[in-house]
This record gives sequence, structure tokens and C-alpha cells, in this order.
Amino acid sequence: YRYSATPLMKQGKYAEARDRYIEAFITEPYSRRAVGGLIQWAEITKTPLGHPRVDPPETTTGRDGKESTTINVNPLADDGSMAWLAYTTTRSAWKQKKFSENFPGEEYRHTLKEEADAYRSVLSMVQVTKTAPEKLNPQLAMLQKLDNEGLLEAFILMAKPNEGIAQDHAEYLRDHREKLRQYVVKYVIAPK
Repeated sequence: YRYSATPLMKQGKYAEARDRYIEAFITEPYSRRAVGGLIQWAEITKTPLGHPRVDPPETTTGRDGKESTTINVNPLADDGSMAWLAYTTTRSAWKQKKFSENFPGEEYRHTLKEEADAYRSVLSMVQVTKTAPEKLNPQLAMLQKLDNEGLLEAFILMAKPNEGIAQDHAEYLRDHREKLRQYVVKYVIAPK
């Protein structure tokens, strides 16, 4: 896809080239060359690129093997941000039990399924808090929008991958190529 886009760019067929670069990007999102093609197209067409900003809690493992989590929320804010506590609880449940139930015989790794479940647990907690939509934290509102549109997994694979999650890309691509394309077209190209 990437190679076929180059002649289209030279011919000034930017829309066609964009489509080829998108295909290259969704096929190999972790390749600098695939990303580079899309960046080249964006620079020439003066189109901004970016992923929606969503900052889940950060978990680090100390020398003693214990994990600590940092959640950057204002506890006094009435914007649903406290729902991020559900993210760490869900991730912990996956490490303790859910992973082995979903992936019997495999050694634990962070998966697309786990990350999507963690985000959805946050969204469920937002529903419980009954935060008014107009007060909802913008990152949580974006997560809700992505989930409502069926693009949450595409977002995770394209914007929030790590070594474990990236292993789930090929299977997701095979079964949901259109969702990956939709995510890139709607949220990565000319983000709002």
C-alpha cells in the first residue's frame, strides 16, 4: 500500500494516496515506514494528524515486584474522573484470574481484551456516578463516544499499544479491518 501511494502523491492524486497510506497504517501500525507515509501525506496536504487524548492511570512495578498506580484526578471535581479507579481494579482482576480464563495455557500478557474491559469498566462506573454529560471529563466523553461507535478496540490498537496488546493486532485486523480504517479516517486524520 505504501509503495503504491508514492506515485499517486507525485501525480497529485492526494485522496487516492491518502487511502493507500491509511491501508498501510492499519496493516502495519507499529511500522515507522507505514506511519511515515501517512505523515508525509499530512505534511503535503497540510492536514493535522493525531489520536484522541486519553490518559489511563499509570502502573509501575518497583524493585520489590509490587505495583503502584498513579491516578491523576481531582477528587473534588464532579466530572466522573473518579471512575478511573475501576481501570486499575479491572486490570488487577485480569492479572489475577481473568487472563488465565480467557487465554488458558498462556503466560500473562497485557491484551486488547483486557484493556477494552478496563476502559469499559470505567465507563460503567461513570454511569453509576450519574455524571451529567455536560460535566463529563473530556477524555471520558471521548472514550464513551469511541465505545458507542464500536471503535474502542481500534483506538486501543492504534493509539495505546504496548508489546502485549500489539500481539492482538493481526487477528483484529483480519476480523475488523473496516473499524480500523473508520477510526483512522474519523479520529486520526484532522482530529478535533
